[in-house]
Amino acid sequence: MATTSAWKHDFPIFSANAHPKLCYLDSAATCLTPKHVADAMYHYQCYSHANSHKGLYQLSANATELVEKGRNKVAEFLNAPTQSELVFTSGTTESINIVANCFVAPKMNRDANIVISSAEHHANLLPWQEICRLHDAELRIAPLTLSGIIDTKALDLLLDNNTLIVAISHVSNVLGFINPVAEICQLAHKKGIAVLIDGAQAVAHGNVNIAEIGCDFYTFSAHKLYGPTGCGVLYAKGDHLSHMPPYILGGGIINKVTFQEAEYINSPLKFEPGSHNVVGIVGLVEAIDYLNDISWFDITRHISDLSTYLVDKLADLDFVKPLLKHNCNVQSLPSLVSFQLEGVHAHDVASLLDSENIAVRAGHHCAQPLHQMFGVHSSIRSSLGLYNSYQDIDRLVIALNNAYQLFAIRELE
Repeated sequence: MATTSAWKHDFPIFSANAHPKLCYLDSAATCLTPKHVADAMYHYQCYSHANSHKGLYQLSANATELVEKGRNKVAEFLNAPTQSELVFTSGTTESINIVANCFVAPKMNRDANIVISSAEHHANLLPWQEICRLHDAELRIAPLTLSGIIDTKALDLLLDNNTLIVAISHVSNVLGFINPVAEICQLAHKKGIAVLIDGAQAVAHGNVNIAEIGCDFYTFSAHKLYGPTGCGVLYAKGDHLSHMPPYILGGGIINKVTFQEAEYINSPLKFEPGSHNVVGIVGLVEAIDYLNDISWFDITRHISDLSTYLVDKLADLDFVKPLLKHNCNVQSLPSLVSFQLEGVHAHDVASLLDSENIAVRAGHHCAQPLHQMFGVHSSIRSSLGLYNSYQDIDRLVIALNNAYQLFAIRELE
């Protein structure tokens, strides 16, 4: 059993002059950045930086080529039919808001309803909640099974002729289980309903195949994929984008404009006003190349082995209370676990772990309603990345023991 990751040396944050003792267990929030990605972004900023899609000079043309080659790279990564179905955004949150405001809102009425699940991140709850509030429409919530995935039978019963969209996560950012997204797409499409999938937690742990999933919209953020923050992707199937009005208005998205009216260019550039985040796109492309070079087989095996070890080690601690028991086979074990320490507040645990250079997330993880369903206000979340090892999990277990000894047992005395 190896005690270190074969790829940890690719991440400068662990170097001797940075944080050599860091045990980073918060990849579900954001993955750390490998040197390959940082170097590509640095090289662009220093030697190639220009405004894309606007200038007639060579530097600008080069930047334009980087953006469009990046669009093609992402299309290949998602197995999307064509790069024209991909919009570069600031991240998953903006992508969902584009769909909510430009695809769904124009169709809203009092009789309409929108279906989400009870495990959604606030980014995939609040836009739908607000649109339903504005139009006095209904937001319907699909429950979870005892295994922590969306209950497809219950979801199917919520769908009717007035359902405008089903918006669900590919992988829960709290429970970590993979939802049956292809099956849900089939159920919705039988009734002529579009489906949006929040893929933020899925993209770093295996190939995402849009063609097999069959969704209408898919979203993710680069920083969940070992890339930079501030860059994301919205996939929209077929001609959806062509029928949607632009979300943000500004330069670079018009064919013709007068003081009275504007004629917009074709998608996807219609949804990319202003200056492209070229350096972010460069970082995203390099992150995809970095992961492809490792191979998804090796990535999946590494994370799966660590997940098994993490779940087993936490199960040995009787004072650790997972939000959901992980009674499943090895293949379906999540890359993150959310739990509580009996008698200890999650924030106290996280603070003590931080004093031992262990980074975990504590709180509601932007999923308050889900925590309320479990009857708790907060939890501790440990999530895994390429740089993690069995040694990291051993350190976590020791630190959790220390936290329990310090806080919970003291309360009993």
